Amino acid sequence: MKKRNIFLIIAALLISSMACLFGSSEPQPTPDIDAMTTSVAATLRAQNDQAPTRTPEQVVETPACLPLHPGRQILDLPSGFTAGVDVSAISFYDTEGNLLGEKQTPGLTRVRLNQVHIAGGISNGISGVPLLYASSEYQGIIKANIGSNIFQMDSSGEVVALSGAEGVFTIISYSAAEYTDEGYLTTIKTGEMGELAAITPQLTRLEDDVFVYNPLAVHVIEGQNQGTWFTLLKFKMSDFAYMPYNGLFYYDISQNQVTEYLSTDYRIKGISPDQSLVAFGNALDSDPDADLPHFIVRDLVSCQEWIFPWNESSIRGGGGVAFSPDNQYIAWIEAGGLTIDDATQRLRISKLDQNQTTLVDSELENLTGLTGGEIPSYIAQVSWLSNHVLLLQIGVPGVENYLLVAYAPDPAFPLDPALGANQAVPLAEGKFTGFLYP
Repeated sequence: MKKRNIFLIIAALLISSMACLFGSSEPQPTPDIDAMTTSVAATLRAQNDQAPTRTPEQVVETPACLPLHPGRQILDLPSGFTAGVDVSAISFYDTEGNLLGEKQTPGLTRVRLNQVHIAGGISNGISGVPLLYASSEYQGIIKANIGSNIFQMDSSGEVVALSGAEGVFTIISYSAAEYTDEGYLTTIKTGEMGELAAITPQLTRLEDDVFVYNPLAVHVIEGQNQGTWFTLLKFKMSDFAYMPYNGLFYYDISQNQVTEYLSTDYRIKGISPDQSLVAFGNALDSDPDADLPHFIVRDLVSCQEWIFPWNESSIRGGGGVAFSPDNQYIAWIEAGGLTIDDATQRLRISKLDQNQTTLVDSELENLTGLTGGEIPSYIAQVSWLSNHVLLLQIGVPGVENYLLVAYAPDPAFPLDPALGANQAVPLAEGKFTGFLYP
């Protein structure tokens, strides 16, 4: 599976399985793999060029929404992504799945999105771009790989999560936790990566409720660090279908002030790339893994809301709500089953339009077109590679590593117009660890 030709074989299987996925009984012609790959690559580039992200000038804002929002973050569209098969290295790919290179990550705690951050754009190559990551060495440190050299950036204690300013900036934010007799002592640091060791944690919390800080995103305006969005995580707890992230808060670094946007009575499901939309549900004290039968998407700038009911079979709720860069689509995963061991998954994708148009609402057994005819065993991550292309992290039966697959769910924006709607193409192996920017 580590060879490019394996992906091309899977791509061929994907096309041959389209009839199964979309209910057609017509025979399918044998695809020209080289032509398909070239066409899909060109379409991805065209979509990235022609579909700009949502900007403040395109939105009529309602200033009455309180508390006041610090402003929508303006980002370029991703130019690629990173992934890891194990803790030894992180690989860099463009949006078409071409390997750009890799960086070694000795001591990396876990191959996970919130343990790795790319602090800079890749226009001049990846060698000098800082890759920062959480390491378990010496009871916890922050490391960086720059120009193939490994540096210790800060002595942290056990790292909970690492985030940062997306794009070309070298500003990061991370939280650490230490168990004490009074509860978890948890902190947040945010600042330029080279100055972290000299910075005193800006936020400190010591309570007996097992909540620790979990940074979500850094807010930057004209290259300047404005603050950090964070939530609270129930640390060292298990048996959750979806991790319990509670509350939504913003730390304003210039005012040294925290603003609460959602209390810990609410469970956060996701935040948009421009940091203006949040998905959340109710956290029920009687059952720490339970949700009400819906979740809400709220625009924190205008206060507009959308309500999305869980599928009636999704008795374990859902999570991992991912927003497209232009805030026009959302994708998420739901879970059924009485226990974690017998959990079943469902992929759902919808437009954030007036009708909340459903594009996908399907159990895994009906998504064989994503994996070349196999029924996916697991979907672990959903992220948007562009405004219309979803990046799925999928488990495949009999395959040791996860497969990262590009999927075009909207019939109006196929990967390859010649092949029709709902196409999927495998891009890489491993676990998704973040996006690259120009």
